Amino acid sequence: MNLSILLHTLIDKIEKLTEALLLICKLLSLLTAASRGKKAETSSLSERKLWTHLDVMRYLNISLSTYKRRVKEGLLKPMTLTGDDRYFEEDLTEAMERSRIKGKV
Repeated sequence: MNLSILLHTLIDKIEKLTEALLLICKLLSLLTAASRGKKAETSSLSERKLWTHLDVMRYLNISLSTYKRRVKEGLLKPMTLTGDDRYFEEDLTEAMERSRIKGKV
């Protein structure tokens, strides 16, 4: 099989897997919201902004070492989709609430 064809096939499979993972993420978000008694988020995943670790560091006004420590402690829980940490805004809100409860903010 030609290497080019193999790469295109692999890329197609990765794209399909990514779509499936985004759907799973949306379902988990709906289930989480329902279990908390909140109205479920209805905006599509493609409409929601993904924050990078640099965006998060600017938003929280923290250094890289503090960011890494918060991830290691579990206060920040990134999704790693493209080799970089990504967050949705509501994930950061939950992280801020957890930090507030633990006295970190």
